[in-house]
Amino acid sequence: MKTLSFLLPLALLPLAGCVMAPAGAVNSFDGKNTEVGNALLNASLEIRNIVRAEKNGLKVAQFELHNRHSTSLSFQWTVEWYDRSGLAIQYGPAHWEPERLAGGASKTLQIVAPSPDADSWKLQVGSRNEVQ
Repeated sequence: MKTLSFLLPLALLPLAGCVMAPAGAVNSFDGKNTEVGNALLNASLEIRNIVRAEKNGLKVAQFELHNRHSTSLSFQWTVEWYDRSGLAIQYGPAHWEPERLAGGASKTLQIVAPSPDADSWKLQVGSRNEVQ
């Protein structure tokens, strides 16, 4: 029985990489302003073509992530939602989505608010160097 209790955390270890925040600095973007924590990532990744809408009573945002360089770019991203007063809406643990864009490539993302109380969002982007 002791062997099984030792092996279970090891079996779950690969899953932890996809849901943990990066250990390094991240960049945050709220649809208008960018907070730069990682200058190299900020120079490589452009956020453009932002569209905001409302569907079925929920806020929806769509934007394009574009790799400005000719070499591939690996990063991870997550989104946080906030109510009208600026308080974070807790809807589960933050999930960091791994992403890879080829040189010059773009990807369109669409994010949907987790509840009707959500009024604003913040995209966080970090290096994937910490998560493999």
